[in-house]
Amino acid sequence: MKKKFLIVAGEMSGDRHAADLVIALRQRSPDLEFIGIGGDQLQAAGVVLLYHISQLAFLGFVEIIKHIPFISKVFTTIKRVAKKGIDAAILVDYPGFNLRLARILKNQGIPVIYYICPQLWAWGEIRVKKFRKYVDLPLVIFQFEERFFQKHGVRSHFVGHPLVDQMPKRVDEFEFRETYQIALDKRVIGLFPGSREIEVRKILPIMVESIETLRDKVDIVAIIAKAPHLNIRHYEKCLRNHSGFKVIDSDTHRLMKISYAALVASGTATLELGYLQTPSVVLYALSPITYWLGRRVVKIRNIALANIVLGKTVFPEFIQREANAGNIVNALNKLFNDERHYMEIKNELRSIKDILGKPGATDHAAELILDFLRGKLQTTV
Repeated sequence: MKKKFLIVAGEMSGDRHAADLVIALRQRSPDLEFIGIGGDQLQAAGVVLLYHISQLAFLGFVEIIKHIPFISKVFTTIKRVAKKGIDAAILVDYPGFNLRLARILKNQGIPVIYYICPQLWAWGEIRVKKFRKYVDLPLVIFQFEERFFQKHGVRSHFVGHPLVDQMPKRVDEFEFRETYQIALDKRVIGLFPGSREIEVRKILPIMVESIETLRDKVDIVAIIAKAPHLNIRHYEKCLRNHSGFKVIDSDTHRLMKISYAALVASGTATLELGYLQTPSVVLYALSPITYWLGRRVVKIRNIALANIVLGKTVFPEFIQREANAGNIVNALNKLFNDERHYMEIKNELRSIKDILGKPGATDHAAELILDFLRGKLQTTV
């Protein structure tokens, strides 16, 4: 009898990781079926989508409150589908949604697998009890997470970080420059404003203002990485009355690699830039109430994943009011004009490759999931 999975990835980075996992599972067991929530890549991997991630791109307390009726509808749809027969659920990242979904599914008697687990080590320990109650198989991507869960009586499995397999092994900078018509004598600064519409609306204007000021000091070409699922008009609106910016689509990792430096919204992109050893400045801006609530929950100093895994502030971080052109330009100007400082940053980033581990995270996760379904995997401490 065919096994049927529910798989849920609510963000663009999770969509890529989830799609790779579906492919790896099907390579081992071709008759598996998948239904769930995700983006273009999950759909391309053969998953029947109930909702697309573009419909779930909420950020912050206020946005979530506004969309409660729709979110309730999504949960109702999933519950209805689950009742028709799901052998297991794979939840990928997206903790605000997926932790609640884990409870719903577990109460329906469905085994819950969590791939790329919530950062409970950042939120404090109170949520670990709920996680232990509702998640059967936690698959973690950082080694320190395995130790954290072990300490709290949760048996998790370290699989490695999936982005290691996704990073380009080599990038031909000359070819990239030729493709996008970038002069060889111009230094490139990559702009990565996030994958949600609200992030682009809030963060890209700050980036653009900063670049306009920086151009008075440094000869640069600014290239914006567009999220594939977002409409170009969101970027064009931010660039109205501004010239000299290029927008590229679906070529993010190559842009990260060839950039001399980067401006990046806090998120997975900071870790990718760190892995590729591209010195960066991190910024983030939320609604005041969302920021206030977040600071009450988050128990760690840094917000950038690159800084978190390194255990220190290597990428400068500017949040809320500090995320302004003055602060950002000062940090970027130092990268472009102080070679010793620039090389110190690059050297600090070298250890990220060792921290993230070897390739093969997705294959390892797929093997563990299938062993779990066959009853071959111990799931208690």
